[in-house]
Formats: sequence, structure tokens, C-alpha cells
Amino acid sequence: MARPSADKSRPDGPDPDDLVAIFGANLRAARLKSGLTQAQLAERAGLLQQYVSLVESGKQNVTLTTAQALARVLHQNVSDMLRRSAPRPHRK
Repeated sequence: MARPSADKSRPDGPDPDDLVAIFGANLRAARLKSGLTQAQLAERAGLLQQYVSLVESGKQNVTLTTAQALARVLHQNVSDMLRRSAPRPHRK
């Protein structure tokens, strides 16, 4: 069964039901907050940088084990990384 793709045209982020895109966006935000590059995160999680890039862009689904490894490096809970962030207020 194919998963729906993330709607890149929405200004408030990924489709609220697209867990792959939500996890990827949250992974990227947590990585940037931690000051890590994709290569550093990948190395610490035992993955390739290209794989992390695909995950962050919502193009690669992850196993629970991989999600846990990535979250652990960033001192996050997997469950938190699957939650969509609050919608941003629209600026006029």
C-alpha cells in the first residue's frame, strides 16, 4: 500500500496524517537544535548521511529500531518525534 506523499505546497507543514513526513521534519528540527550535521547524526546512529537526508525530507520510511536510534542520539523520545507541531500563525 502506497503512502500519501507530503503536500509541499502547504505553508503550515506536512500533511497531518503523514507520519513519515512528520518524523522527518521533527528529526531535522531536533538535529539542527542539537547543532549536528546530517553526517554527524548518521555516524552516531550507525547510518549513512544520505539515508538521514532521505528521512528528513520525508522520502524514506524508517523502522522503529532506526527511529529509536536516531531519537536516542538527539536525546528525544520516538513518540515525541511522531507528533506534529502546532500550526504556525499566518502572517499578513
